[in-house]
Amino acid sequence: MSRSRIRVRGLRLLAIACDDRDAHHLQQQFQRLGVEACFLADLPGDDAFENTDMVLFDGDSPVLSHPDRELAWPALPRIVLTGVEAPSRLQWIIRQAPSAYLRKPVRFDGVMTALTLARAAADQQQGLQARIERLEERLRIRRFLFSAQLMLMKEFDLGEDDAYALLRSLAMRQQKTVEHFSLDLLARPEGYLRLAKDLLAG
Repeated sequence: MSRSRIRVRGLRLLAIACDDRDAHHLQQQFQRLGVEACFLADLPGDDAFENTDMVLFDGDSPVLSHPDRELAWPALPRIVLTGVEAPSRLQWIIRQAPSAYLRKPVRFDGVMTALTLARAAADQQQGLQARIERLEERLRIRRFLFSAQLMLMKEFDLGEDDAYALLRSLAMRQQKTVEHFSLDLLARPEGYLRLAKDLLAG
C-alpha cells in the first residue's frame, strides 16, 4: 500500500491577526519549509482567499474574537494559534472549526505538524463530503428505482425480485447504476421495454 508523501513546500497561507513576536517566528519557519505566507492584521474580504491554500489565525486576538462578531471563513483548512484555555475562549475556537492548532508563544517546533495535520484533515473532510453527496444523490433518485421496478412488474408480470434482476441487467448493459438507468427507463420506456422483452426472451 503506497503512502502519500508529506509535503508543505509551495503552500500559500494567510496568517491573520498574529502579534509581532508570533508572526516573526512563524515567518522564519515558513521560509524554512518553503511556505508562502502573507500576514494580515484582520480578516480580509473574500477576494483575498482566492489564491490561498490555508489560513492561520490567532484565536486569542480581540480583533477576531469579539463576542458580537461572527466570522465567515472560506472553505479552507484553518490553523488556530491559542494560548488561553478559558472555557469561553475554547468555545469560540470550536465554533471556528479549525483543522489544527499551535500553542502560543510560537516556537521552532510544531509548525510542520500543524500544517500537515490541517491539510490532512481538510482532505479527509473533502472526501467525506463528496461521499455524503454521492449517497444523498443515490437516495434522492432511489424512488425512481421503485417506480421503474413496478413498471417492469406490471409490463411482464414479474415478481419483485425478478423485476429488480431484470432492471439490474438492463442497467449493466447500459453501463449505468440501477438508479440512473431507472431514470432513463421512466423517461423513455418504449425502447427500453422492447430491450427488456428481448432480454427475457433470450
